[in-house]
Amino acid sequence: MDRKRVVLGFFALGCMAFMLPVALSIVLSRHEGLSQAQTRLDELSTDVLRRSKITRLQIDTAIAAMERIPIAEACTDASLQRMREVVADLNYLQGLGYLRDGKLLCTTFVQLAAPLELGPPHRVTLSGIFSWSAQELPGMPGARFNINSRNGHAALISPSLVLDTLPDPSVSLVHLDRNGVLVRSRGVYRREWLAGYSGKVRTFSDDAYFVTIHPADNLDTEVIAAMPLTGVDALVRSAALRFVPVGLILGGVLAGLVAWAARHHVSLKAHLRRALRRREFFLLYQPVIELRTRRCVGAEALIRWKRPSGKPIGPAVFIPEAEKHGLIQHVTAQVMDMVAEESKALIQRHPEIHIAINFSADDLHSDQTEARLRALVAATGGASHNIVIEATERGLIAPDKAQGVLMSMRAKGFKVAIDDFGTGNSSLSYLATYDLDYLKIDKSFIDALGRDTPGSRVAFHIVEMAKTLRLQMVAEGVETQEQHDILAERGVQFAQGWLYAKPMPMEALLAFVGGRNDDAAGDPLPA
Repeated sequence: MDRKRVVLGFFALGCMAFMLPVALSIVLSRHEGLSQAQTRLDELSTDVLRRSKITRLQIDTAIAAMERIPIAEACTDASLQRMREVVADLNYLQGLGYLRDGKLLCTTFVQLAAPLELGPPHRVTLSGIFSWSAQELPGMPGARFNINSRNGHAALISPSLVLDTLPDPSVSLVHLDRNGVLVRSRGVYRREWLAGYSGKVRTFSDDAYFVTIHPADNLDTEVIAAMPLTGVDALVRSAALRFVPVGLILGGVLAGLVAWAARHHVSLKAHLRRALRRREFFLLYQPVIELRTRRCVGAEALIRWKRPSGKPIGPAVFIPEAEKHGLIQHVTAQVMDMVAEESKALIQRHPEIHIAINFSADDLHSDQTEARLRALVAATGGASHNIVIEATERGLIAPDKAQGVLMSMRAKGFKVAIDDFGTGNSSLSYLATYDLDYLKIDKSFIDALGRDTPGSRVAFHIVEMAKTLRLQMVAEGVETQEQHDILAERGVQFAQGWLYAKPMPMEALLAFVGGRNDDAAGDPLPA
């Protein structure tokens, strides 16, 4: 029955493994389509605002130049020629002219037989420009111009010029002033789109359009860009043609991996038993560096397993299985045997150095652990300070059992470290429950250093908390000089990671410690 449940569980897991990438690819397709639509509308809005800004600057430039012409010379041949010279250098303007009492008297490109009555201005800008939109001039039927005036001087532009940036005719663009008065538009415009707009960039959808509103830098105008939802759907479908096949392939691969894991799971316990009998496990040692002196003060013993076929199996796979099947104490016993055999020369040459060994919950709940540690120290010819007990939060599940073992071992001079701190659910409670010597900061927090992320802020909180509790700190997974410098500046005492050295056999560690510590006796070395 148990086997049947396991098979059914893996079948369900395989279905989930297949469906999850497919579902994720669909979600990503939707997100990508919306992102492309957003980007397109943002680019169009930004371009319209850019063109509008250039237009305003050219209007100001032209009017400033016209204001140097005496008003008494308005509409003379000389003043019109001067205005033509001004407008020739301003590519966003169609022409210049003069107004008086709301009437257009003359322009540089249309001869007016009589003053053209414009009526009240449609809007007034923050810079004092009076504007009339979509004005038709005599002799130019069908052509419309926006007229912008100050102190009787006028600049004429084509309303379509600022919006002449739209490759897709289905996308609407609307240019409004700060009071919501229409300056120019192209396509559909719904007044209700402005509901809820407060002068900041806003993106939303209604029943038919995906809409963005962008204000100008000076908040004098804003641009609405709207894409039909059918256009967004087309972008989503285009993205789906890229993402969904990948999701199907990945789903198939993951389902295959689950099937492989199912077969592997059934037999892994037997493989572990055989590996213990055949002593297939071996150790690599990750050096621990003192940040202040750059000396190697110790190393963490890392267990590795290579099958007779040469295939490696990572500890993230076999350690949980060993714990699950009650084999973890046998694994730890072999680790301690190997440390005892391999570290004799290291401890004899460097009696101040330590080797850190990982202990599981079963190890810390067992009275036999202390006897094994004493035997280990005796075999190396060292002392209790040469061994550091590393316990993960998972290894401290039963405080009533683990606390007594740890207290007894600390009383004998062994140091205790809590490993992978902050990755479990009971980190703070363990600090309040156990007497510890070291706190190891998990690599996930170290990776975040140098960036303004929650992980980096958590790392700094851990450092300050360790200082308050007078715990020494070991940063795990240091890979860059920037991380090293940040940790040293924050007062972290020790670190380990690929910046200093990769895990290595004992022979290499012996040479590493000798070379590094002998060099570090003089001037400080770079990490």
